Amino acid sequence: MNTVIITCLAAGMGYLIGSVSFARIVTALVEPGRVVEKLRVSVPDANVAFESDVVSASTVRLQIGTKYGCLTSVLDMLKAAIPTLVIRQIYPDADYYLVVAAMVTVGHIWPLYYRFVGGRGMSPILGGMLVMSPLGVVVSHLAASLVGIPLKNTLISIGGGVALMIPWLGYRTREIGPVIYAVAMNVLFWYAMQPEVRTYTKLKKEGKLDAFSEAESLQVAHRRGSESAKPTISRAFARIRRHLGLKRKEADNQTDRELT
Repeated sequence: MNTVIITCLAAGMGYLIGSVSFARIVTALVEPGRVVEKLRVSVPDANVAFESDVVSASTVRLQIGTKYGCLTSVLDMLKAAIPTLVIRQIYPDADYYLVVAAMVTVGHIWPLYYRFVGGRGMSPILGGMLVMSPLGVVVSHLAASLVGIPLKNTLISIGGGVALMIPWLGYRTREIGPVIYAVAMNVLFWYAMQPEVRTYTKLKKEGKLDAFSEAESLQVAHRRGSESAKPTISRAFARIRRHLGLKRKEADNQTDRELT
């Protein structure tokens, strides 16, 4: 079959699969009637709020619970990983699998079935990259967390791993195709993340970011009302930072006692 035709079929298949919104499906099955769009997260008794129209695993976690958010994330990874792996097995000597993986992410961000309102692409990006290098995904995201946590920068902790996959795939595969894919995924991810990046930057400039990330509870407002939710992953990062800070302080005090 003609290469152009196969590429177009791979792209179309990837986009249609990516357009399936597991965030909406899981929410509809667990709590029928709930709408997961137009989310506003705030800290009780503090003038700190975060608004987003994203429909993703994070939205599900905040609205109906962590286990369902994790389930959604896994399903979103699988919807990229499975077709990518299948196409790679069928055409092992071609880059059609990269086209499928990329277009699943495009469909996830701009789903055809839901007025082009979707997620930010992290889960399907990870799904595609897991097919290419499972070890690379683990190492790159661990390295990003080790850099982002001390710097108190959640964006680095979350998105840095995707960026580090560019040199990793270049080194491990020695092929230009995976590198182009990784670069394209970084562009897509950060473009889709612009609303969150602007809010993050604004909160940081106003000195409200720590209050948001370290909150004991969050108030989640949506179309059906508002409710409390467990803190986001940023609070886990904050706890780790505080722990590391205490350990460092204890070590400094111990050194001072030894010197005196």
